[in-house]
Amino acid sequence: MNRSRFILRTATILVSAVQILTAAQTPAAAAPVVAFRGPEVVKLEWNTRALQIADLNGDGLADLAVANNDRSAIEILYQLKPGAPIEAAPRSLGVNRWEPVLEDARFRKTSVTTGVTVFDFVVGDLNGDGLADLAYTGEPQALTIRYQQKDGTWLEKKISEAPEPIQFVGSLRLADVNGDKRMDLVILGQKEIAVFEQEKNGQLAVPERYALPDDNCYGLEVTDVNGDGRLDFVYLRNNTRDGLRVRLQTAAREFGPELAYAMKPSRCTLQVLAAAKGKTPATFAFAQDATGQLEVFDLAQAPSTDSGLVLRPRVFSPRSGGKNPACYALGDFNGDKRIDVAVGDPDGAQVYLYLRQPDGGFTGAQRYPVSADVRSLAAADWDGDGQDELFVGSPKEQSVGVAKFANGRLAYPQPLPITGKPLGLAAGEIAADGRVLLAVIREEKNKRYAEVWARKDAGAEMLKSVELTGLKTDPRAVRLVDANQDGRLDLAVFTPLDAMRLLVQGDALEFTDLSTKPGFRKGLVDNLESSALTLGDLDGDGKNEIVASVSSFARAMRINEQGELAVIDQFNARDSNAEVACTLILPQAGAKRPVVVLYDRKGEQFQILRANDQGLYEIADSTPTGKIDVITAETRAVPGGGTEAFVFGKDRFWWLPLGQADYAATTQSTHATDLPEISYSDVIAGDFNGDGKPEIVCVDPGKNLLEILGRGKDDRWESLMHFKIFEVDQHYQGRKGSPMEPRETLIADVTGDGKKDLILLVHDRVLIYPQE
Repeated sequence: MNRSRFILRTATILVSAVQILTAAQTPAAAAPVVAFRGPEVVKLEWNTRALQIADLNGDGLADLAVANNDRSAIEILYQLKPGAPIEAAPRSLGVNRWEPVLEDARFRKTSVTTGVTVFDFVVGDLNGDGLADLAYTGEPQALTIRYQQKDGTWLEKKISEAPEPIQFVGSLRLADVNGDKRMDLVILGQKEIAVFEQEKNGQLAVPERYALPDDNCYGLEVTDVNGDGRLDFVYLRNNTRDGLRVRLQTAAREFGPELAYAMKPSRCTLQVLAAAKGKTPATFAFAQDATGQLEVFDLAQAPSTDSGLVLRPRVFSPRSGGKNPACYALGDFNGDKRIDVAVGDPDGAQVYLYLRQPDGGFTGAQRYPVSADVRSLAAADWDGDGQDELFVGSPKEQSVGVAKFANGRLAYPQPLPITGKPLGLAAGEIAADGRVLLAVIREEKNKRYAEVWARKDAGAEMLKSVELTGLKTDPRAVRLVDANQDGRLDLAVFTPLDAMRLLVQGDALEFTDLSTKPGFRKGLVDNLESSALTLGDLDGDGKNEIVASVSSFARAMRINEQGELAVIDQFNARDSNAEVACTLILPQAGAKRPVVVLYDRKGEQFQILRANDQGLYEIADSTPTGKIDVITAETRAVPGGGTEAFVFGKDRFWWLPLGQADYAATTQSTHATDLPEISYSDVIAGDFNGDGKPEIVCVDPGKNLLEILGRGKDDRWESLMHFKIFEVDQHYQGRKGSPMEPRETLIADVTGDGKKDLILLVHDRVLIYPQE
């Protein structure tokens, strides 16, 4: 409603509006003037949130909707047609002083009872009938859909498959995620992202779930990050140096592993200024937490160079919780000549299978049932058909089973005739003639054995058994290593509170426990966990050394000709306070010596060491990584050239495809206001003047002020206007609401004139500033 000037007095605030708010424009500026009138005022309740704009009744006019937790309802504000009478606002029942009715906006109010405390709320067509529906998260019901009926009523449907929601606005999004022209629902929950795709019949499918590696994520945005035409997920995480999180959608319409990028801490969620298009990167804006300045950055592809390694982990988190650590195996399970990843979930009696794709990536996790309490996995081509089988060890069920991938799924493991409690499995070409054998560490009647088994018909037969004496407790793992580099695989056995046992293979599958020999030097591997042992070729002779990570350094070792454990080299971290959890040996094309990478668990970083001219390894660089509780790590050559590394952890694993292009968040511009004592806490983007370039509304809710920025000369951000929303009445003693106002801002065309308007949620009001 166009009026020259008014003063709105509520119980706590004095709101003033100017007749016209006009953007200053220099003669050289090409963009039209931006001017507002108003505001128009809608009286609501104090505890409102998640303001939405949409045509809810299909009359072609923009309506408003907002969650009202004071009334446990969704308030719907239907816009009246021009000339229709404005309904009088109801008088408040809780007024303790005179309060004039100053509501003058163009809306008719109605409400939909929720019966819950709403956290977030969205509006859109969720069943394909052409009518706008409501979806909201809350407590106690996690997710509710209210389907609009033709008579204007709202049918309630509670969604039981929803994840536990977070309590912030910006966790619920509607988007055509899979490109089928139907709106899908995406929820960023406390421990996972859930995608409810809308099916052809208008029903929401069972959600696809993507576990979050870390808590405290918020601010979900759905946009194209890499310019491939598919929508991706972008969100933030609090209290971390790599707070920007991205999940790219694959060609199979699944969302891949989480990628973490460094950005300055933010006071608000991200604003998407532009989605990626082709080689033009996606652009985002936010308010810096430390300075209150506006920052604009893009997420552009940054290819790796010869001078450095790209060591950004792709983080896979197959499960959102679990008391017991996962176990892992690498193998070609579907026979396509590509290595897949199997993850054992002991709490869920299941295995997650990540199958390799032709582009080198992985599918989403496929779940298959296995034995309860699975604690160890191994993979090898047991039957010689060119396809690896999966071995599954369950101490609780005292069984070792073998499973084969056939007919599009992993079959349930079939038991092998192995008695007792399996404590660890390893499989490979253990025999000197290249036969694939299975190594088993087991306990039976308080005795522990290391055994080697071979396939026989449909079952298995034991070829060798060695009793492990003198142990105080059960071993936890067995690994295959060629400790003396004679071409035959040996068994490394890991037991808590004991030195690593090394069973070296001789002729006819005879194993000698070198750890009992005088020259073994147990102190080098005392209390060594399986997670701290990796393998790598340091001298380029094609034979792997044993690399043990201990405290703030790692040592490369092998068994020498005298049968002694000898140290070949040592790699020290940058400082003695580091906690090296595992070490990766990465060969480099054209280099005589590989790169050594130490994972510092305490510093949550990779420390990169390179050999100098004298062959001494020195720190060359470091890169932040995030955290992982390491179980084991492995480096392997990729067919066709290249190297990849895996770091497997208790609740997640990292994939490091070396040499592949990466992305980087690069600051493009910043802006600090010249207004005294003003700093931004929120930014909202929208194209007010229709020139195709977004303006940005910057909010200082502590000072109740807005400043609108636009691009000026040299593409710099310039202030177009600023104004204070209200003045505080210092004498009022009643309800004051949030000290940070306005708490929500929208930019949308309310009036239907083709120009974007400014909508604010302030205290118990919606203020609408129509654009001139």
